Amino acid sequence: MKRTILFAYIISILSLSEAYAQVPANSSRLNMPSQQKSMSLDRPALVPKPSVIEFKPLGLQKPQALNSYYRALLFANPVAAGTTAADNSEVNPLSVERTERRTYGFEEKTRGADEQLYSSDRITVSNVYPNPASDFAELDYTVQNSVRDAKVIIYNVLGSPVAEYALDKNDRKLRINTREMPTSVYFYQLAVDGKKVATKKMLVRHQQ
Repeated sequence: MKRTILFAYIISILSLSEAYAQVPANSSRLNMPSQQKSMSLDRPALVPKPSVIEFKPLGLQKPQALNSYYRALLFANPVAAGTTAADNSEVNPLSVERTERRTYGFEEKTRGADEQLYSSDRITVSNVYPNPASDFAELDYTVQNSVRDAKVIIYNVLGSPVAEYALDKNDRKLRINTREMPTSVYFYQLAVDGKKVATKKMLVRHQQ
């Protein structure tokens, strides 16, 4: 019986000595979990780190050739344009003058037609001025002896006659009194030998 107990005691001591022999020196079993954590932290990550791409500017192979090319274009175009304009002005001076004269003549003819109420070989009457009128309005006219009767009639917006002025053959200007007319739109009409030949609009506006 004593031998059996002694044999079991020796076996337990040997097993404990083998277990302590597996633990490295200067370490204890309490440090084992921390070592496992540190080992897990040192493991490589599954997601790879992004790589940095370096961009390098493209360099021109022959900058001097390009500079000389654009410099030639810069200085060549103004000179060519100036030469072309000068040549054109020297070639056709007469045509330019004729065009200007025709333009001026057309403007004068149009302006004269716009300023006339009515014009013929027997009578010519201008538009009233100023228009809008405040105290008075005037018009210029010429009447030939062949005209028996010529007059200007003023109508309101309803078509009712407001005033009537006869054109004297010995006079050249007619003054229309608008001071007593209320501010409104009126129409002045030219009648020659009992025939209505022209009608235009006149605005009377009094300053307050």
